[in-house]
Amino acid sequence: MQSTIKEILDSLGCNLEVDTVSNYLQNDPNYGINVISSKQANEYAQRLALKASNSKVFLKKYEELRNRNVENLSNIIVICYKLVCDDKKFKTSKPKVAPKPAIGDNKHQITKDDLPQIKDKLLKAVDESKKLVMKSFEEKEVKLMPNWYNSLDLPNWQKEHPFMSWDFPKDPLPIVASLAGIPVLSQENIIIDELLYVFTGVPGNYIVHKPVKDVYEPRQFIISDDLDDALKQIVQQMLPVASNYSIVRRFIENCDMWSGQVLHALVAAIEILLKDYYTMIAQLETEHMTGGLTLQKLWYFVLPTMHTMQVLASIVTNIGKSEVRGGAVLTVLHEKTSTLMGDARAQEIALFLTERACRPYLDILDRWIHKGSVNDPFHEFMIEDNELINKEELPLDYSADYWEKRYSSQRDRVPKFLDKFTDIILRTGKYLNVISQCGKSITKTNTEEIKYSLREQNYGAIIQRAYSYASKSLLELLLKEYDLMGRLKSVKNYFLMSQGDFIVQFMDATEQELSKKIDDIIPSKLESLLGLCLRLSSARHDPYNEDMRVELSPYDLQFQMFKILSIETEEEHEYKQNKDCPPLTGIETFSFGMEVKWPVSLIINHKAIACYQMIFRHLFFCKHVERLLCRVWLYNKVVKRFSEARLYADAFALRQRMLSCVQHLQYYMCVEVIEPSWCHLIQSLDNVSIVLTNLYI
Repeated sequence: MQSTIKEILDSLGCNLEVDTVSNYLQNDPNYGINVISSKQANEYAQRLALKASNSKVFLKKYEELRNRNVENLSNIIVICYKLVCDDKKFKTSKPKVAPKPAIGDNKHQITKDDLPQIKDKLLKAVDESKKLVMKSFEEKEVKLMPNWYNSLDLPNWQKEHPFMSWDFPKDPLPIVASLAGIPVLSQENIIIDELLYVFTGVPGNYIVHKPVKDVYEPRQFIISDDLDDALKQIVQQMLPVASNYSIVRRFIENCDMWSGQVLHALVAAIEILLKDYYTMIAQLETEHMTGGLTLQKLWYFVLPTMHTMQVLASIVTNIGKSEVRGGAVLTVLHEKTSTLMGDARAQEIALFLTERACRPYLDILDRWIHKGSVNDPFHEFMIEDNELINKEELPLDYSADYWEKRYSSQRDRVPKFLDKFTDIILRTGKYLNVISQCGKSITKTNTEEIKYSLREQNYGAIIQRAYSYASKSLLELLLKEYDLMGRLKSVKNYFLMSQGDFIVQFMDATEQELSKKIDDIIPSKLESLLGLCLRLSSARHDPYNEDMRVELSPYDLQFQMFKILSIETEEEHEYKQNKDCPPLTGIETFSFGMEVKWPVSLIINHKAIACYQMIFRHLFFCKHVERLLCRVWLYNKVVKRFSEARLYADAFALRQRMLSCVQHLQYYMCVEVIEPSWCHLIQSLDNVSIVLTNLYI
């Protein structure tokens, strides 16, 4: 076993000792038990190879030991991986030494012997900072990855097989041959052959590449000094083609599987253009083999392609350096296409790439505005589905939160050419989603495919028609199948007091109970009296009277309104209820409540009901004051029998003016404000239904 550990450590190239690994292995409770499968051992070996100084040597040694069926090889690999990759265990494997004085201590003078220690500390600090940066970057990547990505075990082919790349190797290569003494005509033939290789990312013998520090840095080349100066000048003019090709190829190979559908579609479009590029190179190579290609002809044939490669490199550089994805990629492409108005060929290329990259995004948009569902596994679309639980599991007053928060627009994912339609797109899908949540199928058949165009009206009209259809369908569903108007009439009858006999009976029945302090009121008694009044009055014909309930607020109407007005002001946090106020009575805290079911609860939600409750509390208190004044009038009738009644004439007049004022106030609120607004609402619903029908047709 000692020899096996030594062979593994030697192939790793790490500074671990054999005894350290052996001690950990013997102390391992799983030692000697085959709890690790061969597949898991291979995964640990692959991870450990990334830490090795030479991964190929280590993997070769591992394969050799595995073929020899070495005992406990899997456990040894796991222990080595933990010791090399786990910082805590790696620290414990080092021998303990007495700590030296701190370098900055006044009692300790820095000498030459301390320089290695300082160097080690600096390198260690740099390594730790790199680890923190990489950890945060990896966490960010994990958030962007879809859920199913973690279940895939994909090889890092760029590190394991660097020569599979269609770009130049990362390591620079020297010029291995000389052109000294070769005639100019022969040099021209040789250099043409070299250029055809360099154009496809393959280094030559006389033209070699320099390494790049950044993914999107233009690549530089070294040309043999023995090449004729005239030929070298022409070659230097053509090398930007290879440099731009290298940038495009690096962009393609850096787009991994979780970069998103938009970038995948863009890469596929670029590959279509590169296919024509490779075809041109093959044709030039055929021409060169027949002896009919000169360097001047090559320059003539390459010149149009140079412009194409320059446009492609500019586009991918803008996207790559911006580190955007999804809808933001389409914004970059759209702006690039718009800026190339003066160059017909360049704009044609940019338009082609933008149209192809838009296809998956517009497919998601088409499904959203025509079906009301989002299929966005890479989180690229402008609409974010927050994935709430099923509506059946939510409380009764969930509708406002569901409507506002279930689907929301993400501004950073909205392409610039769809920015003005964001709100319409959001509402269109929401409307259709409500219809599907109600169990209704969406039967729209004349759906139009959305295609990218520089003219907004080409897809703006389609979005507007989809919005009209969704609005019309939802409005018809609410009005016809869920009786929205009946619900609104019920709200008007109870909260806006349009059903007079019910209000009078209810106030007569609950007057004694509501005159008590709020702590002495029995809510169940009020509920019983409410049910009794609903059955005995004309409200018994209301199909929704069973949804009415009683609510007692912990504050009066004045406090509630002042609290609302202080929101987002300086007094918001300082506004508190005065504890020294006398206890509230039932009249001051009473209001009706209503339980509204889906999907009408989207319209008559708890926010709307809260507004109706405030109006009701004001009207209810005015009605209570009117009843008190009427009671005073009854008491005053007794006083009129006495001879001294004339002495109370002023009081009688004041009482009458007060009663008249309250009655006129109620008349103004109910007849001149509420009733015209109600008629305007009914008329608006009819007009909207007609307008939406005409727009859709």
